[in-house]
Amino acid sequence: MLHKELTQQVINAAKAVHAELGSGLPHNFYRRALEIELRQEGLAPEVDKPVKLQYRGESLGELGVDFCVNGAIVVLLIDTPETSPDEYGKLRSLLRALELEVGLLLNFSGSRLDIRRVEAVPKKQAQPAQA
Repeated sequence: MLHKELTQQVINAAKAVHAELGSGLPHNFYRRALEIELRQEGLAPEVDKPVKLQYRGESLGELGVDFCVNGAIVVLLIDTPETSPDEYGKLRSLLRALELEVGLLLNFSGSRLDIRRVEAVPKKQAQPAQA
């Protein structure tokens, strides 16, 4: 499993935040608390890391990810009751744009923290030339 130890550290930090704050707060409270918890664990979270999206070499603009931890894992916080398929797609697109392999979707809105680990879809390998 890619980045297993780092992923577990982020999950443990999220669990600590959820245990202390509970559910139902606005997104920004969880984001700030998780940033504090990650830093106290000795990790290096980049908050609101800008991600430049392109299409055929043309810039589409930027999105921000909640966290990029240690330059290896993208973390998105969700504040809706259910984690939708769109969230998975968004995370995979962000992973591709950042050229990273692992991300976490953390949903703090329920009585239990909902954690989803997402791996990037591998790039298509070059097809061998046909004779």
